[in-house]
Amino acid sequence: MSEKIKALLRKAGLTDYEVNAYLVLLEKGALTAKQISYGAQIPFSKVYQVLNSLEKKGWIEVSRKRPSKYFPKSPEAALKAAKAAMESEWMQVERAVADELMPLYEKIKSKEKYAIWILRGLPNIASKFKDMIKNCREEMLIAFPFIKEDLLMDFLPLLHSFIGEKVQVRFMVSKGLSENIYRVFSKVGEVRLRDKMFGGGAISDGVEVLLLFSDEKGEITAIWSDHPGLAGLAKDYFNYLWKESEGTLKSPESSNV
Repeated sequence: MSEKIKALLRKAGLTDYEVNAYLVLLEKGALTAKQISYGAQIPFSKVYQVLNSLEKKGWIEVSRKRPSKYFPKSPEAALKAAKAAMESEWMQVERAVADELMPLYEKIKSKEKYAIWILRGLPNIASKFKDMIKNCREEMLIAFPFIKEDLLMDFLPLLHSFIGEKVQVRFMVSKGLSENIYRVFSKVGEVRLRDKMFGGGAISDGVEVLLLFSDEKGEITAIWSDHPGLAGLAKDYFNYLWKESEGTLKSPESSNV
């Protein structure tokens, strides 16, 4: 018999001796313990232990007449029995581990602190914003006081990924931007305009927030956090400004978002 088959039988839960005993029975048919010991090269002192184990695992049957003879079960039936035994054992392991270890994990999880990052430089900020878009599942709120068209083109494939998905997207942007920017945004979600905006950012699913601001040198810096309190505060402020924003743009495509 090939070594591949023997290796697969060992994966199914049989020992080397058990594999040899079962294969001998398949090749020769019903045999006594002495014959199996000789044919499978199992020490006679161990052969009954091996055969009893095979019987318990569902791979063989035994005739109680003297002398006792052992018969192989079909490989298909034996494998089904082995699979059922493994699944039952796995469920016991799963329950025991969950009962013992999950309380420890929950204690650690409850002690974890939410992250707050300061991001400097447009590449780092853009990278984090892209991650938020990819991870968003329900709602994306975006406020842009300004945005260059070349930068918008970089985000365009990700923004277009929202089209046809069940994600509500709302853009709040300053008046005075190019019509092309308004047109691109309106294909993805609802757009509202404001005369003045003193900052920008994005809120994803009400649990992740990216706040944009510029320093005295005009360099853009951002604060990102997954703190639910900060994300919730940012969302409330966005919705407050949204209600007071003028001019609503909404394309037919965005109605499917």
